[in-house]
Amino acid sequence: MRLIGIILVFCIINLPIVDAVPVVEVFVNGQKTSDDIIPGDIMTASENGEIELIVWNIDQDDPSHIIAATERAEDLNAQYEDVFIQGVLWNKSEQYLPSDLESINIEMEVKQNDDGSLILDAHIKLENDLDQTIVVQWLLLKNSTPISNHPIGPTESNLVSYHAWDSNINRTKGADNQWNHQIDVETLQSWNINNEDLTAVISLVSLESKQIHGSGSSKIIFSPIEENGKNMALSIILIFSGIMGSALVIQSEKRRQQDMPIIRPLAKNKTKNGEESEDYYIEITTRKAKIREITINGNGFWRCSNNEIPQEMPPGTKKEIKVRQITKGKDGPCTIRLEVDGHERWVLDILFPISK
Repeated sequence: MRLIGIILVFCIINLPIVDAVPVVEVFVNGQKTSDDIIPGDIMTASENGEIELIVWNIDQDDPSHIIAATERAEDLNAQYEDVFIQGVLWNKSEQYLPSDLESINIEMEVKQNDDGSLILDAHIKLENDLDQTIVVQWLLLKNSTPISNHPIGPTESNLVSYHAWDSNINRTKGADNQWNHQIDVETLQSWNINNEDLTAVISLVSLESKQIHGSGSSKIIFSPIEENGKNMALSIILIFSGIMGSALVIQSEKRRQQDMPIIRPLAKNKTKNGEESEDYYIEITTRKAKIREITINGNGFWRCSNNEIPQEMPPGTKKEIKVRQITKGKDGPCTIRLEVDGHERWVLDILFPISK
């Protein structure tokens, strides 16, 4: 598991934003993207991390729409293409953001569990009291998502795809708040989030004025090496099982080779009354395992006296079993069957070298 933990450190990269930045909210309808609505300088500021861009799709018929987008639009009385800074409507004709914006910085970090779930940790020590109507808001933004089925169609960035609230907050000056928000794999899937590049955002939102008083964020970049720790753990287990299985197979085969007897046919020349002939034998040499229950079937070509066949043979012994040819000029296999200790029954066909 330590190895898996090390791998996961490299599978997910967190890039926390240190300085407090204003939150810019854009409302789209699935037809125009946010970069069609706000000036290029503002988009550049977003790319440089100078603002936190949040995009809400309020077209309820669009697949990327979530209920929280409609609720946020209703809270702010927002319409298509409206832009809000810290929860206040911005006049886009001004082209530039106000320079006197203030925002409380929240430190944020995201971790991934072995099973692929996410843990969002956030911390802030308050320098001043907070209004009692302020609560914590959690968001997951998709860094890039298509708004068209066309393969080279436009894409939207920073689209809100997950939303949750947390009212557990100490609003007193000097309070040290620690927040923890966990999102399991099933929840991510139900929100149509499948281990893609995301941005996690935490913000302090007033339930009364709807304005945003502080924020923090962390990029979540998943490595293509592995989508989550569960898959990596499974891969490691499968690889280890394969290695162990191969080792067992090799060990078993080595033992079999050491236990199995050596069986070979023999033909011995002899001379009787001036005539040469051959005697035939089955030579059995046992190795590390004992053998027993030996039977020989001549298959109509050979015969063997039962008195020639031993009941069993201990390891490290040799025996020649004589067989006789039934019909001259006709040769075929002789079948021997035997039991080897620790192994399945062994059947072997033997062919003798017959002189023509």
